[in-house]
Amino acid sequence: MVRNHMSSPPQHAGNGVAPPAQVPKLTPQPRQRRRGLLLLGVLVVAGGGVISYQTITGLSARVPVLVMTHDVAPGRQLTADNVTTTTVGVDNLVPTIPARDLPSVIGKRAATDLVAGMLVQPRLLTDQVVPVVGQQLVPVAVKPSRLPARGLRPGDAILVLATPENQAVPASRANARPVIDAVVDQVKGPDTDGLMVVDLIVSNSRGAELASLAASGQVALVLNPRSR
Repeated sequence: MVRNHMSSPPQHAGNGVAPPAQVPKLTPQPRQRRRGLLLLGVLVVAGGGVISYQTITGLSARVPVLVMTHDVAPGRQLTADNVTTTTVGVDNLVPTIPARDLPSVIGKRAATDLVAGMLVQPRLLTDQVVPVVGQQLVPVAVKPSRLPARGLRPGDAILVLATPENQAVPASRANARPVIDAVVDQVKGPDTDGLMVVDLIVSNSRGAELASLAASGQVALVLNPRSR
């Protein structure tokens, strides 16, 4: 005789309340994963498009400006040989001079060292003639042996040292020899006496002292480190 097996009734807790049903967690379906990857790809393509647009916009925002073709020392005039025009992408925060202003720039003077390849900015130019207020120009004639072998050029920062003929002086007096800071304006020579004439720019407070040393002819010029 075959007995029918009946499913056992659900077990109840001791208090007569059935336990909560356990709901199984659903794992992500392959279709949902593909949908996420597709969305990520769309975002990547959109981001690349924005970057490309910004790059193209930056390249199209190029403007003609002035640029140096040769070095110009402070106080020297700009000529058509040392400044020209170029087209560059310039940040709005960088003050430049438009290429159309080239005629008005020719003849102005460098307020500081201008280096080839440098974009010309208004603050780098001046209408003042060297020496400016607070400065004096003193010519100094020296023997070529008193100059650096590499020579001097406009804009060089130098030290002018007194070199009396009598070198046998106490150390205390040697240390007291005047030392004057100066900037080279021009160099010419040698003249008929075989001397090099160097025009030096000094402050008003040292002009007379330098002129006195120059008159004695007992000076030497020491070149400070160059910035370029």
